[in-house]
Amino acid sequence: MSRKAKPICYISARFPAPHWLFADKLNKQRFSLEAIALSDPGRMRALNEDAVAVDVEYGFAVVADGMGGHNAGEIASRIAVDTLRERLPIKIQQFRAGARQPRPHQFAEQLIGEANRAIYSTAAGHANCKGMGTTIALWLMHGEHAALLHIGDSRIYRLRNGQLQQLTRDDSLLRDQVESGLISANEAASSHNRHFVTRALGLELQTAVHIHEEALRAGDLYLLCSDGLTDMVEDSDIELILDQLKTNLELAAQHLIQLANDYGGADNISVALVRVFDTAPEKSGLLGRLLSWLKR
Repeated sequence: MSRKAKPICYISARFPAPHWLFADKLNKQRFSLEAIALSDPGRMRALNEDAVAVDVEYGFAVVADGMGGHNAGEIASRIAVDTLRERLPIKIQQFRAGARQPRPHQFAEQLIGEANRAIYSTAAGHANCKGMGTTIALWLMHGEHAALLHIGDSRIYRLRNGQLQQLTRDDSLLRDQVESGLISANEAASSHNRHFVTRALGLELQTAVHIHEEALRAGDLYLLCSDGLTDMVEDSDIELILDQLKTNLELAAQHLIQLANDYGGADNISVALVRVFDTAPEKSGLLGRLLSWLKR
């Protein structure tokens, strides 16, 4: 790689805040997070139109890959990420305080809708922003679960027990063609249409968000990334790097970006990594003995 990837946002800290533990303190498993996000323009692009953010205090990570003429993709991705980065903590605080709020994935979906409308209206009001849009991939922790929300071809993966699994389905023309049998996976890999997405934020006034929820496990490592990584690097190589470097997220992210650049760096490259820790305190004393007896 010609230069070291500069972190747009880097946070390495322990989570959660104590008020996440109000429910079922005796039995509810508690987790902490470590996270990092790095973004690099790649070797072929002068401008980075990706945007990333992580926040371990409020338990979320987001990657957006902007698109559109006159560098408007940078505006679209920044609107999307800034909306979530600024508004999600407020919603989460209200949720933790017991205010009547939708479930976390529901208010996250609402905020993505707000970002979509903001991008759409900005594009409608500025000629140089016409046609701009962005993908979005959001990972959000709530309790012992994670909500995964996405639109477009930015992906979310999970490494668990050394096995990498893609958790999102690309909104792309090639994915639709492969699944319908019109072309093979090998043909898709070399197609000039691989960047054509069928859904993105900002292209229409309303858009549907893909939502997936799953239970967290200690040791899980989540990767959110733009297609600047996955177009260049095979999943098997991503799996190897994450498995070998899972205890050093910054180094893992740097290696992923370096490999994408070594293979051509044809697009902007963004990665966000979130590692899940089990921070349940050791059960000792009278309470610990009582819990042990009840489990017999």
